[in-house]
Amino acid sequence: MDLCQFAAGADETTPIEFDPHGDQGDTPYSINCKYANGLKLVMRDKGFDGLGSCAVRFEGEEGWAQTGDRGVVETSESLSAFRKEFSDSRQATTYHVRDFLDSVKSRKQPRANALAAAQTHIGCHAAYIAFQLGRKLKFDPATDTFIGDGEANNMRSRAMREPWRLT
Repeated sequence: MDLCQFAAGADETTPIEFDPHGDQGDTPYSINCKYANGLKLVMRDKGFDGLGSCAVRFEGEEGWAQTGDRGVVETSESLSAFRKEFSDSRQATTYHVRDFLDSVKSRKQPRANALAAAQTHIGCHAAYIAFQLGRKLKFDPATDTFIGDGEANNMRSRAMREPWRLT
């Protein structure tokens, strides 16, 4: 989800709607997500064979492109000029480290900053809660709460063991 949020310029928010399809015993399953600006994100458990463990696919009016941590880029024929295969699948990690070191030196936020990571995790957890409940949920990114669904909101955290508490 983090790559999708980055590509959409949505690092500071999460989707506002999570609509699961399928259930824990029914694969493949997917969760259709929608952002406030209407952008759609589909999280799914199948369909990226050979791309690696962190696969992502972007679809638009001019075609589609998909890639993963294996370094292969696949596209529709209309975008074939953009296809390439990286010779070193570790490039993504190298870029992350370089970006972090540059941010320390410049005192600017790295691309993969804490807010972007937090929003990605919040979105993933919200999607999983919708999946567990098996129903469409509406979400307010400003308050990080589900709208009108107490059961879903109760699943956002667990009771703490004594003597631990938040003050």
